[in-house]
Order: sequence, then structure tokens, then C-alpha cells
Amino acid sequence: MKRGLWYSRLSAGMMFVLSSVCFFSCEKNDVDPSGSVSIKVVNATSTEGAQSFTLINKVLISGGLDFTDASDYMTTNSGTRLVAEFKDEGTNNVSATGELYMDDGSSFTIYLVGSGSSARVQQYKDNLSAPASDKVKVKFIHLSDAAPSNIYIKDSDGETIVSNLTINIESGYSTLDPGTLSLQLYNTVSRNSIGTFDVPDLVGGKIYTIYTTGSTDATVSVQKVLHN
Repeated sequence: MKRGLWYSRLSAGMMFVLSSVCFFSCEKNDVDPSGSVSIKVVNATSTEGAQSFTLINKVLISGGLDFTDASDYMTTNSGTRLVAEFKDEGTNNVSATGELYMDDGSSFTIYLVGSGSSARVQQYKDNLSAPASDKVKVKFIHLSDAAPSNIYIKDSDGETIVSNLTINIESGYSTLDPGTLSLQLYNTVSRNSIGTFDVPDLVGGKIYTIYTTGSTDATVSVQKVLHN
């Protein structure tokens, strides 16, 4: 009888410890005070207007971030479950909120994506090692709610650059020629064409993200972000 009671008390104690660990490890804004990251912020939605950006209750961008605008890289603390908010410029109206997981010493780009109830915060890790001066380094991200959930991308010669890209997922990096990149987007399932889009002014030695955006068929577009 005493033995059973001892086990019962031990189990209760273990549950308390585990619950405490979960509470503290799952706490929002778990900041690493000695760690730092570089972040770039992008407004990738055409429907929300100019934006401000707040991270860990600190305003990093106070307004003026229009559709397709990208901030310079900023240094901030690393950590887990760091609360990020996009707000309409000059108001406290929250366009979207999310939690960022950012490891020390890394670089990330944070996007406002979607519209209305589908607006969201998306985070992607960047590789900032530059390509050769006669090439560009490019990754692709599918962020358009209006396009099919899975797409593939070809160049103007019909060569496949990305064989399958799922919404909110990034591709690996590709090394391409500078200049204007003409892209043909297709529905992965039906093989139907979504459209042809030109991405101009790609400069040798630079790193880019090319992303799809648009919440309706009429507003689907392809945009770029420069990283160096």
C-alpha cells in the first residue's frame, strides 16, 4: 500500500515537472538575450495597404512598407515563438500576426502574405553567400492564394527550373544568367498554364527571391526581392 502511494506521488510530481517544462519552453517571446539574427521584411500582399512591422512588442518599421517593398536587413534578437505583427500604417489594426523561430547567427526574410482572414506571416531562412559575378542566385516561393496550390516553373526555352512548388514552401537555390528572366507557370496537376511573367533587371553577383503573389486570378503576379 505504501509502495503504491509512493509511485502515485512520484507520478504526480513527474507530471508537475513536465507541465512546468512545457509551460516555460512553450512561452511566447522566448528571447535569446545573447543571440542575434538579421531580418528583412517584405509586404507581399496588394490588398492590405502600407504596413508597419512589430517584433517582440518593438516597432521595427513604423510605416510606409507598401506592396512589393522590402526593408533593408535589420539586426534583432534570436529566439523562439517571437511574436511578429504587421499593422496598417498609422493604426493599431493588425493585418496578420505570427510566431518566428530564429536561430542565432542566421538571416531571415519575413513576408506579409494573403488578404483578409487568409493574411499571414511567413518566415524563410536566407543563404547570403553570393554567386559568381556573371550569375545570379535565385530561390522561388509560392505565396499566391489565387494560383493552384502546386505549380511548376519553366524558363523561356521550356526548361524546368522548379518541378513542383507547394504554396508557402520555398525552393532550393538555382544559379541563373543575369538580365530578364521569363517564367512560365503551370498547374502541377492539370498542366494548365497560369501565365508568363518577366522578372527584369537581375544583376550578376546578386541573390534574389522570386515569389508569386495575388489573391484573385486577375492579380496573380511574380515579384522579386534583392538580398545583397
